[in-house]
Amino acid sequence: MNWIRNLAATAIVAGLMAPAAAMTDAEVDELRAQFQNVIDGLNDDSFDRFNRAISKKDMTARIFGGRLIEPDVKQAFSSDFASSLQGMFVSSFPQSKSEILGTLIDFQFSEDQGQAVVRYAASGYRYSYHVYELGLDSRGRMLIVDWLDYFQGNRFSDEAGQALVMAMPSKPSTRNMLQNKTLGDGEIFQAGELFKAVRDKEAERFFQIFDGLDPALLKEPMVLRLNLQLSLVFPESPRAANAVQMIVDTFPDDHLNSLRLVGYFIANRQYEEAIDAIERFQEGSGIRDGAMESVKSAAALAMGNLDDAEKHALQATVVEPSLELGWWSLLRARTRAKDYDGATEALTRLEDEFGHTLDAAKLKRDRFLKVLADKQEYLNWRASRE
Repeated sequence: MNWIRNLAATAIVAGLMAPAAAMTDAEVDELRAQFQNVIDGLNDDSFDRFNRAISKKDMTARIFGGRLIEPDVKQAFSSDFASSLQGMFVSSFPQSKSEILGTLIDFQFSEDQGQAVVRYAASGYRYSYHVYELGLDSRGRMLIVDWLDYFQGNRFSDEAGQALVMAMPSKPSTRNMLQNKTLGDGEIFQAGELFKAVRDKEAERFFQIFDGLDPALLKEPMVLRLNLQLSLVFPESPRAANAVQMIVDTFPDDHLNSLRLVGYFIANRQYEEAIDAIERFQEGSGIRDGAMESVKSAAALAMGNLDDAEKHALQATVVEPSLELGWWSLLRARTRAKDYDGATEALTRLEDEFGHTLDAAKLKRDRFLKVLADKQEYLNWRASRE
């Protein structure tokens, strides 16, 4: 069915595109600047630029799609499009103790279609990645068509459309949401009650229903994703472990849900599983950046796999040399491996490019780096910079 959605998406995009023409580098740079301005607005805690970059008509068409959404729900969403969209956008991110900042890590535009990849960093080294589909309006202005959200494991328009169905789920709309169209009325009733529990944010009620589901519903991707999302609110519970295992067993090669699993695996010290999940995400999405390589390095370091820790950290500095985290990862990996001379390379970059002053007193306050403060390689390096 994916190819059908892709064709529909292409048709919608075609309606808002300007006539195709080869773009100059300067034109692509201008579009990149327009998109960067949108992300800068989000980082400044303003949704206005993002909202203006979206074509309301075409985004609404994608969200409604072939879904059986109640007319009152459609009307409420359309009449308050900007705030509804903002609420859905904000709620899609991982919970964070600090502000979530976006970094544009890739931008491409060819003729009249483009793609941008944005990494959003939350607290605790947790990340969300959005892959934006871009187009042009009749004036050549950059438009956001839709985006794939790797933390939610879904396309935004699909996630929003499903939420609108769940606002007032009927038997026909519930059946339409599920892959298996041969489910009986009893199973459809169970699924509808699940959706109502999600709508009402009643996790306990959701789990009561989920535990009594007929086996056929436990094969539904949407049901398993909802169970994962609600279960991970309690990451140390057996229910969370079971939800994760169901996703892994049912979709062993799936990359869309892999990013959400990484945080769970790290928190539960399942470092090898975390690295495997990151690599599924990287291979499926095509995204390779310094942040994910740094997380892999930290996981390898926690397992005592020093060669892999350095390999991943070094790769982080290669694919994204402007990311400070990659150089910290390389510093810690080389220090742990007793490659003190190699560690000074990372020290140099951290001081020269990121403004740190890494004197002995500061190193001794870091339990991973304090051993470096008394090593001759460090003392020689420090003396050379005085």
